[in-house]
Amino acid sequence: MIVVNTPEQAQRVLERLKAGYDFASLAKEKSIDPTADSGGYMGRMDPASLRPELREALKGVSPGQISAVTRIPSGYAVLNVLPESKAAEIENAPKARLQALSAFGSVIKSPGISGFGDANDALLRFPKVQGWERNPVLGCQMRAQSLAAATERVEKLFAPSNRQALDQQAPLDVMQEHVALGELYSYQGRMDAAIEQYEEAYHIASERVPRAVPLMEFTLGVAHLHRSDMVNEAFSAPGEKCLFPMRPGNAYKNTADAQKAIEHFSKCLEYRPQSLDSRWFMNLAYATLGAYPEGVPAKYRIPLTAFESRESVDRFVDVAPGAGVDTFSMAGSVIVDDFENNGRLDILTSSMDMCQPLRYFHNNGDGTFTDRAREAGLAKQLGGLNIIQTDYNNDGCTDFLVLRGGWEFPETLSLLKNNCDGTFTDVTAASGLGDTLVASQTAVWADINNDGLLDLFVGNESGPNQLFLNKGDGTFANISRSAGVDKPGQIKSVVAADYDNDGFVDFYVTDYLGENHLYHNNHDNTFTDVAAQAGVAGLGPSFVAWFFDYDNCGLPDLFVTSYFVSVDESMRTYLGLPHNAGTLKLYKNLGNGTFKDVTVETGLDKVFMPMGANFGDIDNDGFLDIYLGNGNPSYASVLPHVLLRNHEGKYFVDVTTSSGTGELHKGHGVAFADLERRGYEDIVTETGGATPGDRHTLRLFANTASGNDWINIKLVGVKSNRPAIGARIKVTVKNEGKEARAIYRTVGSGGSFGASPFEQHIGLGKSAQIESIEVDWPGSGTHQSFEGVAKNQFWEIREDSKQVKHLERKLVPFHLGSAQGGAGTEQRSLGESSKVHQ
Repeated sequence: MIVVNTPEQAQRVLERLKAGYDFASLAKEKSIDPTADSGGYMGRMDPASLRPELREALKGVSPGQISAVTRIPSGYAVLNVLPESKAAEIENAPKARLQALSAFGSVIKSPGISGFGDANDALLRFPKVQGWERNPVLGCQMRAQSLAAATERVEKLFAPSNRQALDQQAPLDVMQEHVALGELYSYQGRMDAAIEQYEEAYHIASERVPRAVPLMEFTLGVAHLHRSDMVNEAFSAPGEKCLFPMRPGNAYKNTADAQKAIEHFSKCLEYRPQSLDSRWFMNLAYATLGAYPEGVPAKYRIPLTAFESRESVDRFVDVAPGAGVDTFSMAGSVIVDDFENNGRLDILTSSMDMCQPLRYFHNNGDGTFTDRAREAGLAKQLGGLNIIQTDYNNDGCTDFLVLRGGWEFPETLSLLKNNCDGTFTDVTAASGLGDTLVASQTAVWADINNDGLLDLFVGNESGPNQLFLNKGDGTFANISRSAGVDKPGQIKSVVAADYDNDGFVDFYVTDYLGENHLYHNNHDNTFTDVAAQAGVAGLGPSFVAWFFDYDNCGLPDLFVTSYFVSVDESMRTYLGLPHNAGTLKLYKNLGNGTFKDVTVETGLDKVFMPMGANFGDIDNDGFLDIYLGNGNPSYASVLPHVLLRNHEGKYFVDVTTSSGTGELHKGHGVAFADLERRGYEDIVTETGGATPGDRHTLRLFANTASGNDWINIKLVGVKSNRPAIGARIKVTVKNEGKEARAIYRTVGSGGSFGASPFEQHIGLGKSAQIESIEVDWPGSGTHQSFEGVAKNQFWEIREDSKQVKHLERKLVPFHLGSAQGGAGTEQRSLGESSKVHQ
């Protein structure tokens, strides 16, 4: 069962279900019934035991069918009668899973304030031209027209000519219409108009619907805080204004909205003194005034110590404006890689805005970038929540895939072939990848049968997963069903690794609404789900995932994030309070086909709200660190991004504050890359929310660290796939005064949202001497070993070569200046690494 507040909401739910949306997904997202956390499942019910109106609604409804909308005391309900097989599947879930679902019912969810759902509902209900889902230009037009029509429809309800009819409606219905109009305005970023509607709803609630007053207080507080960010250019020209904790001198100049927000959150805390989300937003509002923490009332103050870094690292500096990477975008993705084969790393970004084209930032080689999207033939490639690079045809030029529709509705994906001349061609139709429309934000390229061709696994939200076998002639065959991976779900991440060292790549899939899957490769183009046996099925909603060797043991370990839309739970992490939600998870590979949960011992038993994330080595110590971009479409989901430093493979430490990377606004695509070619990885993060009113500039955090050694290795496959995806590198290094140690890397683009370069940057630590470099190639099984390779250099290794090739790379420092809290360019860029090049 799904229960919502109004008949209009129920009708929109029904329309979504008829359009193919998963019932359990909608129940979890929309239902106000206590069964929401279990996907609306009520259990096996005798119809005679149900309320009369439910019994009536179920007449003539067969297993697998959905009822019409029916009114019940708690709202408006839609029911789904399950087939026996589906009921058994739910009931036979592991007991721990069912217990976890029950426990998660106490998680305090953050309200949805942004109009994201309203705008999507408007598009689904709008009469659309045929084929709009396959044509991004038509999709843009349908989005704009449906939003305008929905806004106009609700505005007409409040026209003076409709006053008499409005007076005859129930106060709750009128209040909700004001909220609905406010949400549509919020979606568009028209916060003045939105606040006016929220205030109208608040007045009705104060006089006629008192139970709604606390929610309207909170809504108004969030809306004012969002408008405060807008009028103070925190989204468009953030600098250090929206890095938390805010440093002195970054207080907002226009303070009226922050003051109003404080008033509303103060009243919220009078209603609910223990409300951690209201408490956080009050502290945040004071921070924008330059009055945190001292100015916050003591009983509501969150101490600064809750956010302090336990270890100090060099501070990153945002150089995006000076570098010419001038995106102002909704949620999207980023790829950093060498698309032009000139040794310089370019930046490609996308946006889920259905009307925004891709941006292709050509690296000028002088610390700046120029957008060449139009010249590259990408001007009509609109939208795309995620993008992932590949070389599907092994021609040595980097292609990429655009994924669309995640969280929303099925759309076309796009495969863009690199023409090796600075331009791209859309080959989706010719490749066969676009035959079926899907709602997806995740995919991974991997060679499943070791034939040297990259195959594609797409994780879907609107239907079964898809596995495409690369036929080697530019086309793909859908083998999802025969491969045994065509399971439905709300898939948020698909990642690949040969976790059991049997020479064949396996897949891990996270499901926001169900158990996760570990698909073991059976060596015959089929897979078996062994997640339960391996101990990685997970508990509760999951999102980001990746394989990486966090402790340099030579085996791919598994990192998985939970995803609870709850500021309350994240504040519990900072305040050291017990959690109701599931935490991040780190599974250590035991080498026998199973994993051990080492979350607690590694300090990762935390709850954040990560959407975009990736890993890299921020200080060149040889251990991989984690950057999490937090958020949710709601304007009430504002949390700092998080940088977790890997302490020698033993535990992770939050170094967000000392690093200066605690961006407050929505984080999506994340990539680690040495853009300056100086031997340290910078962090690129495509920042922005799911609405036009939550756009943000891209952040390019330049790394100011120095002192440790490194090596950069580009692999070129011959028998194996050309970009060497899945190849393993082992660097044996001896640091002064220490025993020799091994550092392991596997070629790939990193995390599950945003893509780092295929070239592998490997930190070596201080005073390092490389004893050997070993490479194991996927497909061919070739093993190579090299000695006498110099550190602090760029090298290329071909699969068929017995020697390493030195690559010339020009040092191109960003111009940081000296007032950004980091060292100046001359101080940090002309040190040890440049001496090596002499």
